[in-house]
Amino acid sequence: MALEPLGGGWLEAVAAELEAVDEPGSADGVAQVVVSGSPAGAARFHVVVADGRVGVVAGRHPEPDMVLSGSYPDFVRAWEGGLSVEAAYMSGRMKLEGDQVLLFDGWRPLLRSSQLRAALAALR
Repeated sequence: MALEPLGGGWLEAVAAELEAVDEPGSADGVAQVVVSGSPAGAARFHVVVADGRVGVVAGRHPEPDMVLSGSYPDFVRAWEGGLSVEAAYMSGRMKLEGDQVLLFDGWRPLLRSSQLRAALAALR
C-alpha cells in the first residue's frame, strides 16, 4: 500500500527511492517546496539536484534557486500523475518564484527521465 503523500514516512521513502536516479544531463539546483493545507499543516521540503543525482530533504533550504508552492489537493494530484507541474504553474494552481529556466529547461532531462518515472511509480 502506498504511503499518504506528505504523511509519516513518505519523505524518507521518496528520498530512498530517488537515490538510484542518475540523470547527468540535468542542471544543478535546489527547489524549495511548500505545500499548504496538508493533514499535518504546511509541509516544507527541498529537492537538490547535483551532478545528475537527486536528493530530497525535510525543511527549508537557506538559498534555494526556486520556490514552488501550492495546495495539498493539487500536490496530491501532481504526485499521482493527474496534474503536471507545467499545467499547475500555467493555470496559477502552483506558484513559482525564482529560476523558472532551471525547472522548465535545466531539469527537463530529469523530469523526462525513465529512471525518475520508475522511481516515482514504485512509490505511488
